[in-house]
Amino acid sequence: MDTILLTGVTGQVGSSLAPRLQEKGHRVLYLIRPGEDGAAGRLRSVLDVMREEDIAIEGDITQPNAGVSRAEMRRWKGRVDKVVHGAASVKFDQGDEAARINVQGTENMLALAEELEAKEFNYLSTAYVAGSADNFSESDFESARPRNAYELSKHRAEKLVRNRHGSVYRLGIVIGDSRTGYTKYFTGYYGYLSGFWRMLQGLRQKQGKGPGKLESYGIVFRPDGTLELPLRVSCSPTSTLNLVTSDWVSGTLACLLELPEKSQAYHIVNPRPPRVQWVIETSLRYMGITGIEYSQGLESEPASAPQKMLDRALGPYWPYVSHEPVFTGSNASRDLGVRYVEPPAVDERLLGTMMRYAKNCWANGHLGEL
Repeated sequence: MDTILLTGVTGQVGSSLAPRLQEKGHRVLYLIRPGEDGAAGRLRSVLDVMREEDIAIEGDITQPNAGVSRAEMRRWKGRVDKVVHGAASVKFDQGDEAARINVQGTENMLALAEELEAKEFNYLSTAYVAGSADNFSESDFESARPRNAYELSKHRAEKLVRNRHGSVYRLGIVIGDSRTGYTKYFTGYYGYLSGFWRMLQGLRQKQGKGPGKLESYGIVFRPDGTLELPLRVSCSPTSTLNLVTSDWVSGTLACLLELPEKSQAYHIVNPRPPRVQWVIETSLRYMGITGIEYSQGLESEPASAPQKMLDRALGPYWPYVSHEPVFTGSNASRDLGVRYVEPPAVDERLLGTMMRYAKNCWANGHLGEL
């Protein structure tokens, strides 16, 4: 049994990883910002099961030594086997926040790990540090071409970890549980689709006041409840979207964390990612939206008011639907051997599971964190 210090338990990956670490019998120290009932109270609200071996440590990764008190550092010095740093900001366009949380937060966690004399440091990154690169292997780093503040901050954080000889786990786009569709946050894949959902609800309200201008745009609600939305979406017809389910990611990470650290990068990605246009088309069909046209590039011609609304919502995601690197590498399968499990295929059934769960939550007003 290892003693593992985990950050990010309130996030999408951390909340899925925690039960896996529990199942394997590890003692887990959760570095967590306190809530109204303190750090332990907030942790209890996050974990489905709280064991004796689950210990809340009050902290804040944006503070020196991650905000951990001297008393706690003395208590755990020399007793931490592995640090798993997963806390992060996933906002694309907020450079100051990304730098403060993803870069400075990682620097602070590395300093804390050194104070605690932790044996290993493991960092949860993103495969999209590759940015606009065409091909990106597990050994690649300098060839990365970040496209926004988020990718840049994760790349800079990786550099800090690499300089301290830690291990890096580059994840694909994490979606919900493959069996239930459960997801804690509606970001990434869901953030893109939620723009359509908001538009759908807004148009329904306008429809309730009479068709009026909607029909002049060609927007029609069909008798079966589907929405004919003759708008344009810009995306690549050939590029892919590297979707991976949260249960597969957490299961793979939990197994890798049991191995001795090798100070290398692992691509925790889908080796057979689906085409991005197919993902959008299939997901929208489950949302009851039809009539979308697809173009390869951003249009410069004058747009209608609904088109402008949609373009604003989808704008931040343009890099991800226009180009995706080919992520190569086999470190995880090689190191895990027969324990390695291929990720679930992203097919129509899987996307249906994701969308049914998301639609139910969105209909109840949950567009962010649950």
